[in-house]
Amino acid sequence: MATHEAPTTSSTPFLVDEELRQRQEEHRSSAFRQRVERMLSPITDHQDSLPSIFFGLLFVTVCGSLLGLLMPKNESLPTPFYRIISSMIGYTCFVAWGVSFYPQVINNLKRRTTLGLSADFCGLNVLGFACYAIYNLSLFYSAEVQKEYREQHDGAPITVQSNDVAFAMHSFVLASITFLQIVYFDGLRSQQQPSRIILYFIAVVSVLAVAYPLLQLVGMKFGTWLQYLYMLSFVKILVTLTKYIPQVILNLRRKSTIGFSIWQILLDLNGGVLNDLQLVLDSMDMKDWAGITGNPAKLCLGIISIIFDIIFIVQHYWLYRNTNDTDLDELIMDPFTTGNNYDAIAENEGEAEDECE
Repeated sequence: MATHEAPTTSSTPFLVDEELRQRQEEHRSSAFRQRVERMLSPITDHQDSLPSIFFGLLFVTVCGSLLGLLMPKNESLPTPFYRIISSMIGYTCFVAWGVSFYPQVINNLKRRTTLGLSADFCGLNVLGFACYAIYNLSLFYSAEVQKEYREQHDGAPITVQSNDVAFAMHSFVLASITFLQIVYFDGLRSQQQPSRIILYFIAVVSVLAVAYPLLQLVGMKFGTWLQYLYMLSFVKILVTLTKYIPQVILNLRRKSTIGFSIWQILLDLNGGVLNDLQLVLDSMDMKDWAGITGNPAKLCLGIISIIFDIIFIVQHYWLYRNTNDTDLDELIMDPFTTGNNYDAIAENEGEAEDECE
């Protein structure tokens, strides 16, 4: 019997050690996975907890700073060291604003609906970023436009940078995808149809935006190309000033922000602050405030975004916090439903089921 007991007793510590090692590996793997999930929380976490917000924004800042170190610098800035700082700020702004579109797109994909998201907001977003993309592309690449700019601003350098161009193009594509999701998932049903006044506004601006350059090309001059671009930039400012209002009203009527991703607002706020910070610091480094007066679209975009982002944050974390915590997706079915009308929702669902039977 003794010869059979010896292997058993000697193998027990080995089994214990092996189990302990496996648990430690699982713990390390779980901890690593949690850190990765927190860093990617802007596009993976809809709970928007405080640790997720901290690590998510930190990761965005690190990525933007590294991108700014690698990308070409603005040679118009006189201070070599500040060129690096400006590039880091600009591309962190680009990453924050660029990533801000993805939480809503992913949220729509997960829920297979866009109810709770204003169609007016999305339609205006597409128009605004189309104008802003043309504005930035022209100022950055067109020699004729650059010449007109310097003549009008006493030779001052243009403050539009490569990150502005990249942001405008990327934003236009993502805004278009979000609007197409409304069409695909909900077919522009009554709750998701853009209002007529918004459709008329988009149609008029689109016609003017296309007609002006065509008339210029056939020899009918109505001004300079720079004036045309400033017109587009003011359209973008007007759109930014008004596009958030339908979403604010929709949240007020529903007494909830369910269906509208708060992560896009947190990232948008981060980008707005950095956007204006870069513009002011660039002008200080060049000792010429024409960088601000000559690029009003960039300054106003940041200020307007910050104001409305604060409104959305108040709605999400203060006014409708209790409603959002219930995670009642039934709220999104009717934008005019109040936050406490849960019984009416249940009755409507029951009547619909009876009719189907």
